[in-house]
Amino acid sequence: MSTKPVFINLFKINLPLSGFLSITHRISGFLIFFLILPISAYFLSTALDSPEAFLFFFENLNNNLLIRTFVLFMILIFQYHVFTGVRHLLLDFHIIGESLSSSNISAVITLVLFFINALVSIWLVLL
Repeated sequence: MSTKPVFINLFKINLPLSGFLSITHRISGFLIFFLILPISAYFLSTALDSPEAFLFFFENLNNNLLIRTFVLFMILIFQYHVFTGVRHLLLDFHIIGESLSSSNISAVITLVLFFINALVSIWLVLL
């Protein structure tokens, strides 16, 4: 009996909202580790080289919309990862119910809280 590998097209599977949040939580963790962490470390080391470098970095952060948008994007990815991570911890400790309906309700609450926080972050960073 041979077992051939099965190709599963994720775009044809109807995932529940909690499954979608789980996958995007893993993607955001990957982005944090391989994109945000190295870039933030580089920005920090560059800004702390000298007082002139700090002022240059600070002025570019305040005056350049592209840099502010990129920093906002990094902040939003981190916030999303924290919100969904707290949800996963609550699920692991059985504080949130184990049924599909309660899992979907917690996913909706997580997304609503994230979007409210994202709007506040956008308002604070870009305006």
